Amino acid sequence: MVEDRRPVSSRPIHLLWALLFLKVYGTEDVHHCITQADEKTFRRWVWIWVTLIASLNVIEWDRRFELSRPSDRAFVSLDGSDFRIQEQIPFDRKWYSHKFHGPGLRYEVGICIRTGNIVWVNGGLPCGEWPDLRLARDSYISMVRRGELTLADKGYNDPNYFIYPCPHLQNPRRHKDIMARHETVNKRMKQFGVLSRVFRHSIDLHPKCFHAVANLTQLSLENGEPLYQV
Repeated sequence: MVEDRRPVSSRPIHLLWALLFLKVYGTEDVHHCITQADEKTFRRWVWIWVTLIASLNVIEWDRRFELSRPSDRAFVSLDGSDFRIQEQIPFDRKWYSHKFHGPGLRYEVGICIRTGNIVWVNGGLPCGEWPDLRLARDSYISMVRRGELTLADKGYNDPNYFIYPCPHLQNPRRHKDIMARHETVNKRMKQFGVLSRVFRHSIDLHPKCFHAVANLTQLSLENGEPLYQV
């Protein structure tokens, strides 16, 4: 738990600073105007708390089986999401995202089909170098059980592991509904400025921010803001 690891000198206001940072992601001048905190002090406590939030164990892979039926073979919907970063020097097309035509990092998010809970997050890799299927093969595929399938979009065209739109897809309407619901999670995460705006800090810090936002989003799903059922 965070309570076991936070510095003893920390105060609740420091957590609020971190939440402000993630939600607004303004300049230091903007944050100073809001908080009246010294910039160095603000920066120090923000990164302490972002790191703590990112390390919370609220996203659990085994929860994909919740409310499942014995006949189920697919438990998760998986989708990739790109986030903007500053242009890297030297220029390299490996960062290029076709979604917004600029440099970015790609992550994947897995959602339990039955409950809508986030059960998987992974990534933080160059968009152009890591298409969705390659990213899934790097880690996700090794985590599923033999015979287990995952709902995804047409970028995951491997029938050994994924159910994706194709001429022979059974029940395409339900597949479309599930993937549309998945998109609402991506939109909720991008309500945080740190993920919707161009990331100005070192890209090594971006995964911390992503995982912090993913954990906060999952906590909101569990505490009064669940996804709609499909």
